[in-house]
Amino acid sequence: MKKIFLALFAFLIVLKIDAQQPAANDKTKKAALDKEFVAGSAIAINTLTPLQTNNLAVLGKLWGFLKYHHPAIAQGNYNWDFELFRIMPKILAVQTNAERNDILHQWIANLGPFKTATPKVIDAKQIKYRPNFDWFNTSGLSKPIIEQLNAIKNADRTEESYYVRLYDAETPVAIFKNEAPYASFKYPDAGYRLLGLFRFWSIFEYFAPYKNLTDKPWGNILNEYIPKIIAAKDELSYKLTVVQFVGEIKDSHTDVSPYDSALRMFYGALKPNIEIVFVDNKPVVSYSNDEVVGLHTLKRGDVIESINGVPAAQLLKDKLPYAIASNYPTQLRKLTSQLMRTNDTLMRVTYLRDGKIENTSLKCFSVNKTNYKKPLPADTGFKIINTNIAYFNPERLGLKQLAQVMPLAMKTKTMIIDLRTYPKESAFVWEIGKYLFAKPMDIARYTGGSTETPGLFTYMPDEYMKNLRIGEERADYYKGKLIVLVNEETQSLAELSAMALSTRPNTTIMGSQTAGADGSVGMAIAFPGGLATNFTQIGVYYPNGKETQRVGIVPNLVVKPSVDGIKKGKDEVLEKAVSIAEK
Repeated sequence: MKKIFLALFAFLIVLKIDAQQPAANDKTKKAALDKEFVAGSAIAINTLTPLQTNNLAVLGKLWGFLKYHHPAIAQGNYNWDFELFRIMPKILAVQTNAERNDILHQWIANLGPFKTATPKVIDAKQIKYRPNFDWFNTSGLSKPIIEQLNAIKNADRTEESYYVRLYDAETPVAIFKNEAPYASFKYPDAGYRLLGLFRFWSIFEYFAPYKNLTDKPWGNILNEYIPKIIAAKDELSYKLTVVQFVGEIKDSHTDVSPYDSALRMFYGALKPNIEIVFVDNKPVVSYSNDEVVGLHTLKRGDVIESINGVPAAQLLKDKLPYAIASNYPTQLRKLTSQLMRTNDTLMRVTYLRDGKIENTSLKCFSVNKTNYKKPLPADTGFKIINTNIAYFNPERLGLKQLAQVMPLAMKTKTMIIDLRTYPKESAFVWEIGKYLFAKPMDIARYTGGSTETPGLFTYMPDEYMKNLRIGEERADYYKGKLIVLVNEETQSLAELSAMALSTRPNTTIMGSQTAGADGSVGMAIAFPGGLATNFTQIGVYYPNGKETQRVGIVPNLVVKPSVDGIKKGKDEVLEKAVSIAEK
């Protein structure tokens, strides 16, 4: 069973959209046979009035609610994308809320009757979040519509519908079915652009465990982005707007089609053969194997001041909105691979070294071919430091090797586990935990969503969570110090691993804020135009219910690299850990 839990954190569907085509048994549904708008929505919008924007936002919320709640849609009786295109012109044309409400009331009524069901009784202690339908009463909807919606909330629904199902009970992530990608529309028309917003907003609204953690209320976000998506006048501006829209969810697990040709050219298809890190918001060279055209080569510790004449601070400001992450340190981490991208074969760089400004030009290569000469680490992932310190790097040390070195490690006074990376094997920390704990320890609580009650998130059963405990009954457990190293590279399974180890007495978490993306990543979600994205779908919390998303694992001792340390090739975080271990 433990393997199942650890697999939750590896459940990643790559950002492809071919998996969303209709299943064989869905191809005969009425929804699949509706082809009216395959060539375009026939909706053109140049500008929007505030009334139209608000009405479209209400329509988008209502469209999403009905998609996941009304049995007739769940049965595949309607191509719900195309039904949006049929009603949208009517909503755009109304002049008052009363007109809009009359249209929407009839639209809902036309879906036909349905059976209701008695709501399932769930122990309140097991509920983390309930569905939020406050917008029913704050959107200017009429009383008859609100009555319709409240009835639909109690409709008799099954776990699987035409548009969504759960992967399974043990991995409760939503699988979004029959979501046509409309990839041939490189620059979709206005109707399809709005469809993309409504599709993602609705999926995140009902199947995201961390919806409450966005900086801006998710319920208001459509009103902000509807005008922006309409104002996008070409392929690139549309796709960048999608990236910014998705970025509002603040999830380090999330990206938007990084290999899309338009986005790739925007970010830059080339880069010099160097790597950077950010120190105090400044890009600093951490590795260089560049080919120089100018007078100087870059070295570790050089601070990048400008690139092709643009100050690094300005580049950071320009690119930050497109770096999707749970927190600022992880945005910077993502920018380390983007800041120095270009479409030119040469890059002019101004840099600071030892208090002196220098200039050089670097050759640039395909982003897929840089760092091809970077040497591989020489160690195996385990070493003894200064006789009494055992150091583990789970990125390189496998479980077979771990079993071989533990007899030696158990004789030391301090163990250091380096989680500033992703473990090579998912069970690493649970295997080493067998030596570190006197008894099994609870480390987390998970929540799963629901397709029968979209928007409901409940804690996984306690009996189920016991399989994730770390440690075992052991009298001869390791009684020395344990130091766990973390930083913005510590993400997902690595964060869960750090959480697990933090439950052990005499343990210090050292480094800096982690990525704040704990949990399993769900299925790819398509936007018209060939884009796709995803987000974290299984919520992970401390045993007391405290959040980990966005916050990450908070170190007991904050230690960060410095420019001087990078220049000298030091690992200052590890050095600090060693100095503490020796006290």
